[in-house]
Amino acid sequence: MSGWMKGALTGAVLVTVLWLLAPQRAIRHEDGAVELTFMGPDGPIKGALEDSIREFERLSRLRHEADPSYPIYRVISGQHASRNQVEDPTRFIVSVAGGMPPDVIFFDRFAITEWAARGTFLPLDDHLARDEQTWAAWQADESAPEPWPGAREEPPRAKGASALAAIEPIRETNFFASCWNEAVYRNPLTDDSAVYGIPNNADNRVLLYNKDILVRHGYTNAQGEARPPRTWEELEEMAIAMTERDAQGKIKTIGFIPNYGNSWLYLYGWQAGGEFMSEEGRRCTLNDPRIAEALDFMTRIYDELGGASDVYAFQTSFQGDALDPFIQGKVAMKIDGVWILSSLAFYGRDLNFGSAPPPMPKRELDAGREPISWVGGWAYAIPSTARQPDGAWELIRYLVSRRSLEIMLESEYFTYASQGRPYMPRQYPNRAQNDFAYEKYVERNPNMEPKFKAAMKQFNDLLPNSRFRPVTPVGQKLWNAQIWAMEDAIFHKKSPKESLDYYTAIVQRDLNLLLDPPKGTPVRSWGWFFWVYGVLVVLAVAGAWWWDTRRKGLEGLRTAYFRAEWRGGVACALPFLIGLIVFTGGPLLFSIIISFCRFDVLNPAVFTGLRNYTFMFRGDELFWKSLYNTVFMVLGIPLGMVLGLAIALLLNLKVRGVAVWRTFFYLPSIVPAVAASILWMWMFNPQSGLLNAMLGAVGIEGPNWLQDEHTSKWALILMGLWGAGGGMIIWLAGLKGISESYYEAAAIDGAGTWHKFIYITLPMLTPYIFFNLVMGLIGTFQIFTQAFIMTAGGPVNSTLFYAYHLFNNAFRYLNMGYAAAMAWFLFLIVVVLTAIQMKISGKWVHYEGE
Repeated sequence: MSGWMKGALTGAVLVTVLWLLAPQRAIRHEDGAVELTFMGPDGPIKGALEDSIREFERLSRLRHEADPSYPIYRVISGQHASRNQVEDPTRFIVSVAGGMPPDVIFFDRFAITEWAARGTFLPLDDHLARDEQTWAAWQADESAPEPWPGAREEPPRAKGASALAAIEPIRETNFFASCWNEAVYRNPLTDDSAVYGIPNNADNRVLLYNKDILVRHGYTNAQGEARPPRTWEELEEMAIAMTERDAQGKIKTIGFIPNYGNSWLYLYGWQAGGEFMSEEGRRCTLNDPRIAEALDFMTRIYDELGGASDVYAFQTSFQGDALDPFIQGKVAMKIDGVWILSSLAFYGRDLNFGSAPPPMPKRELDAGREPISWVGGWAYAIPSTARQPDGAWELIRYLVSRRSLEIMLESEYFTYASQGRPYMPRQYPNRAQNDFAYEKYVERNPNMEPKFKAAMKQFNDLLPNSRFRPVTPVGQKLWNAQIWAMEDAIFHKKSPKESLDYYTAIVQRDLNLLLDPPKGTPVRSWGWFFWVYGVLVVLAVAGAWWWDTRRKGLEGLRTAYFRAEWRGGVACALPFLIGLIVFTGGPLLFSIIISFCRFDVLNPAVFTGLRNYTFMFRGDELFWKSLYNTVFMVLGIPLGMVLGLAIALLLNLKVRGVAVWRTFFYLPSIVPAVAASILWMWMFNPQSGLLNAMLGAVGIEGPNWLQDEHTSKWALILMGLWGAGGGMIIWLAGLKGISESYYEAAAIDGAGTWHKFIYITLPMLTPYIFFNLVMGLIGTFQIFTQAFIMTAGGPVNSTLFYAYHLFNNAFRYLNMGYAAAMAWFLFLIVVVLTAIQMKISGKWVHYEGE
């Protein structure tokens, strides 16, 4: 068999294997079971959820035995690889676009409705209506078959009753309004609404306060008990009065931090009577005067505490669990979510704390308003391209049933008991289920301390009067905007009103683009792209062949291109060439095309010409900021080069143990970026970090590093110098390549160490300087990881680098067309800078032998 036939046969075998291994749209096992894929925020199905799902699988098998037309279901885990599934839903969104999503996803409710506006999720109204009809018909007809085996069994608490609960229809009236409505999206253009998720947990907020600290500062009632604040005015006074400082003037105990815990501008804005979106959903009202009043209230407290920078610096020492600052007595009061009770019940058993509704403006209470909270939570949803939507609905209706709840609660209770931990259940959006969980595991639990019972009751009492995040297609942008507005105000970049006006315009602009997108030519099919790309590849190969053989005759072709050595070379290079053509060349060409389109992955691309590029320079408020931040980091290149060269000069000396020292200096450059970032976050801690401790030892007050917009970039530059050992290897190679004869001749002429370095070492190292400069510039313009892990782009967007801004547009807001335009502009910057360096390198780079 010839070599070509062997290669063809091998290729055919590989293609067949890949085809057999490719995911199938529906997987049916030998026992007839159909797979349902479940994706949640915690990775694989485990713990209480696994116990409940295994019961669902058992019940589906029982029902199949009674009714063979009903499938047997098997539930498997769908994986995601993101730090925050809501802020970075890339894997999920791509799976939806590719037609291979999970069948059921457990997702944040406000994110469900945001992505539903783009067609990511199926409306569930038909399923809800069908269940009501089926239930009514079954209840009326006693001869009708049971939906679940044992559904008609008595007594009601027997196995059959649990099965009956599992099929009871899901009704809006059974849920807290704030939890249900957060999963309902109403189209602002058509006013049509639909349910896109079924809520299955809730988490609202209350004020938690340390009774001992309040009593110590005299905030007591007539009985001498701690008296929490009821109004903003009382909260502000107590926040300042209970803040204590050490001898150096640093905060030791703080009364209250407006945005510590989980309150955000949302809560204060609602308390003041403001709204963040208009009722019809077409207008952003972030700059509502009542919200401006709320932001002014927050800013005033930060200023009275010494400024946001000092407060943020104090917060860097905060940790969780047993070292929670509230448990440690470092924070007197905070507004936080119900999830904190589980930690308090285990680590804060000795903490004398109380709970109360979040304080309201006095005028609102005087007007008769009841205290409010705000509630979040997650829901089950079905992606629009799910493989098994009917099976997915069967799983959802089971998971939100009383039967599933009891299984999960018992499983969690025994897990906690086996660890010696008190069990505090979460809140549930279903009224009856929430009451059941509270009564059984909190109120009637003899081992539960009264303070925890009172706290859980306070959380539950506020559920009926809780607000929820605005349901809008720009939910994530609005969330970010209220954070940016808060930071700009408390750091005094703008006044509260100016800040809110600025970010209102940004959110409104993005909302208008979604509701009334720019006109263009839709790209209905991408078939032409593959034909064009295939033709370009053929032309490129033919052109390369022609260029290499244009001076050869036919005989030359036969001897040069058809000999065994040439075929072997092509075979060796084939994996790289295939990878280049399939995984690099095609996406590169595709990104060029979509940079001229409005494209969000989920919907067909629309050609809009140069709009993305004009928006980049004229409309994107963060483009120039991110570019400036990135260019600023270029200052770290010469510093890193100087330090790397200095280390190389030291390690080039002929001393004992130099190999060990080289290893030590090189090690930091191979530490994973994530590990290095976490290490340096501790180093930069203004309160207890090593750097400020060293500065304090010599009488210098250290800066706030990552918590101060003026030092945050310098902190990252300093961190980059730690990895100078990577460049040291290149400098060492250059130093080893300089002949000793140059130094000997210079010594004979009377040259000293400095003159040898200036006139011999540096000129001979210019090729290495040039290489490090080019690579350093390219690397700097791609800086991302440190900001993503350490600062999230803050404070006040001071570490929002170009690549980070590109990432946000591509994967958080799904502005893929605009992100592609940003990527190509970045490519242009790098190419131009590299070309300039190449052009001027001839004047200062000296190669040996020239």
